[in-house]
Amino acid sequence: MYSDSCSFIRPLPASTALDVIGDVHGEWEALQQLLHFLGYDENGRHKHGRKLVFVGDLCDRGPDSPAVLDWVIQAVAAENAFTIIGNHELNLLIDDPKDGSGWYFDNRPQDETRFAPWQHYPKDKRRQLQETMAQWPLILQRDDLRIVHAAWLPDSIDKLIHCSEKSLIKQYHYWENRFFDDFHQTEWYESYIQETQQLKTELEDENYTMPFQPGVAHYDLLRSCHNPIRALTSGIQALTQQPFYINGRWRFTVRKPWWQQYTDPVAVIIGHYWRSWYGTAGVAEHRKDLFPEPPTHWLG
Repeated sequence: MYSDSCSFIRPLPASTALDVIGDVHGEWEALQQLLHFLGYDENGRHKHGRKLVFVGDLCDRGPDSPAVLDWVIQAVAAENAFTIIGNHELNLLIDDPKDGSGWYFDNRPQDETRFAPWQHYPKDKRRQLQETMAQWPLILQRDDLRIVHAAWLPDSIDKLIHCSEKSLIKQYHYWENRFFDDFHQTEWYESYIQETQQLKTELEDENYTMPFQPGVAHYDLLRSCHNPIRALTSGIQALTQQPFYINGRWRFTVRKPWWQQYTDPVAVIIGHYWRSWYGTAGVAEHRKDLFPEPPTHWLG
């Protein structure tokens, strides 16, 4: 096990039964129903002493992210639950508005058409929310279990431990700046600048017939693994020769199934990724090879 002395890694109780809940994404009513089904009361207590664990991505897209976050915060404070940071919480912490975050960020009016009606987070409470989430860990662990939002990557974890004196936000920006400095020195930098300038509009145009762009592709590829916080919360990428359009822009990398190389005996539970109960029917082409196993099988 990694040392719990690093603030980004926290221990789970060794002998306690756990109920691990995946990405909630603001679905407050569904969460309430699930908690009732599992036998938890309105404060997150269980009569048999079980504890809740949330794998991150509590917010965005759904109708009531404020209710979900407020409930989890009080459950964690009461020691009835544990939670980690997902990529959607990270976006809030670094003030990076993304698709589905208009409940929190005022400069996402386009989200009102797609996701509203939903509850907005009070402006006067946003700073406190950020301060609270900034204290959440990236990893929960015990001898028989590891929990991280997207990817268990020893190299990324080692990077975090070696810089653990920095706060989460400071460390995130430190690694982002390191990436930009390093990418500037790569053979792909000039291609990236040229492609993003020449195709500034086309890169966001779903109707454009987009050929493979090596500069943009290698920018996304290297950025996915360079920042350890980004890597643990969003996973790592692999190049694809078949560009695809998603979330407002053309992509040249796909999610890499890191678990296929995971050989440790300790089980890892993640969120982030979508698995289909119905095989590959209706699954986007770029995601069909990610989970070839049956939907209830362990991976790796």
